[in-house]
Amino acid sequence: MLSAQGIYHVNAVEGLTVRTKISGQKIGKIPYGYQVKVIEKSDPLVIKDDGKSISGNWVKIDGKSTQIIIDPSFTESYDPKGVYVFDGYLTEQSQFIKQAESKIAKHPALKDYYLATSYKVFALKGDFFADGVQDDVFRLISPEGNVRVMAINNKKVGSDIYGLGGPKDPFGFTDYDFDYFYRVPAKTPFWSAEFNTKPMNQISKNDIKTLGYDAIYIHDGKWKGGYIYRMNKKWNLLK
Repeated sequence: MLSAQGIYHVNAVEGLTVRTKISGQKIGKIPYGYQVKVIEKSDPLVIKDDGKSISGNWVKIDGKSTQIIIDPSFTESYDPKGVYVFDGYLTEQSQFIKQAESKIAKHPALKDYYLATSYKVFALKGDFFADGVQDDVFRLISPEGNVRVMAINNKKVGSDIYGLGGPKDPFGFTDYDFDYFYRVPAKTPFWSAEFNTKPMNQISKNDIKTLGYDAIYIHDGKWKGGYIYRMNKKWNLLK
């Protein structure tokens, strides 16, 4: 269980549900890896997840200090300074960092890199290589000082590492210094930012991507970024 206050990270791959109050209306989800500032602990709760019992508490968090992906069905107003989540899917920040560093240390190719913990999110998890195995993606600082994204393609036996960023980045991003950095779940429709002013039913099917595996969303909140995904053994970017 968590202490009454502090900084934590979401450890649920599918994201952590955010509600307006204890057992209240669902606002949306905070993606895996994002920081969460806990304000106060409230009522205890036990839930069932894949046949396992998970104990924790409802906790009040500062919704303004994290990234909430709003559910399309939620149309009400809410106070972002005080929303609620279940802390059974939160890991204390120092422990979350320790777990990430432990995974990185297993790969000699990353021995001179270090975790970019100054960002609110520096670790992702998902099936980014379409093989049904959960992969790890980290935002790291390279020996040259670049902010790079290193994807560990975990396999049933062994793993491979793929990098983005630096002078040879396929998209020209020397540094992955983006405000937004999270997993896009499989089968989520996404399209180019040039169509963002149009409703989905007015966008051509040829312009909509729907993958059977996960993608990565990066953006600086202004004009740079988009959806990154693997296809035909290479990284692709839909801006």
